[in-house]
Amino acid sequence: MWWTTALVVLIVGLGLLASTFVPASNPKSVVLTSTPVSTVAPVTTRTTDISSVRVASSVPRTLSIPSIGVTTSVGELGLLANGQVMVPATTKTAGWFKYGPTPGQEGSSVILAHVDSYKGPGVFFYIRTLHPGALVTVGLSDGVKVNFVVTKVVQYSKSGFPDQLVYGALDKPGARELNLVTCGGAFDHATGSYLANIVVFTKFASVTR
Repeated sequence: MWWTTALVVLIVGLGLLASTFVPASNPKSVVLTSTPVSTVAPVTTRTTDISSVRVASSVPRTLSIPSIGVTTSVGELGLLANGQVMVPATTKTAGWFKYGPTPGQEGSSVILAHVDSYKGPGVFFYIRTLHPGALVTVGLSDGVKVNFVVTKVVQYSKSGFPDQLVYGALDKPGARELNLVTCGGAFDHATGSYLANIVVFTKFASVTR
């Protein structure tokens, strides 16, 4: 995908709104898992063959993760002049990287949100606790709801963040994934930022119309 060439280290400061912020609490160590999803939460679809389901280009407006109590609005995020991805303006909303595909289309869609601030937990404070099979639903502006299931949760150091893996083209042709990104790991008070990122990988499951 063309936009991946503009990506440097994209997720600096995702857990914070300013360098003066301190974390609400130290996040627990993330449990890394690569257990394949064998079951999908029941959802309403027009077909049981998900390979034939097509999602039109549309803008994500809502995000729901029932197992951790997340229901939030989703804005649009572009790139800063230095090539970094923009981050949501508050800890209470999420943002979709608008140069990626619509969630449910082929490729890697990315939604970002803050983990916390000095005021308390942010939208993605608990995503590190998600387990394979957890349901994630994105509501699009055309009224379609696209459902995904979590496949794994991984913590990466910011210095080794795999931007091509998270934002770029997929190794598997036809795969449709949604990746959720926030900050995690240890908090560096000297720099006012977290030292790692948490990425929740999910795969397309169905649509609700």
